[in-house]
Amino acid sequence: MTLPDQPQSTSPLRAIRCYCLSCCLESLTEVKLCPAEECPLWPFRMGKNSLRKGRALSDEEKKRNAERLRTFKLSKSQQNAEKNFSDEFQSVIPCNDAFLEETLIKNGKYPTYPNFPEEDHHG
Repeated sequence: MTLPDQPQSTSPLRAIRCYCLSCCLESLTEVKLCPAEECPLWPFRMGKNSLRKGRALSDEEKKRNAERLRTFKLSKSQQNAEKNFSDEFQSVIPCNDAFLEETLIKNGKYPTYPNFPEEDHHG
């Protein structure tokens, strides 16, 4: 088999991953379920070196990483909230009587009707 064309700056693990993808007809699931355990590239098929041991983190490093992750998640959720907020006001909002009435009721304001006695409307 020949390797697919790759740019020169590809890391060895990335090249192995690309090779495994081409061997499995570009199917990520097939690469994951690859039965060819005798292949010398099999341990590296997911683009990670499964033979390499990770380093042990100290308690301080774990706390620092957890705080950094929490801050990142909060900033991402804030960015998403701001995006959703701006998207909400940029989209076209249907304005019919039922929508307007429902919105006013949710906001604690009650609609008034010209042909309906005011005292009977609220209760």
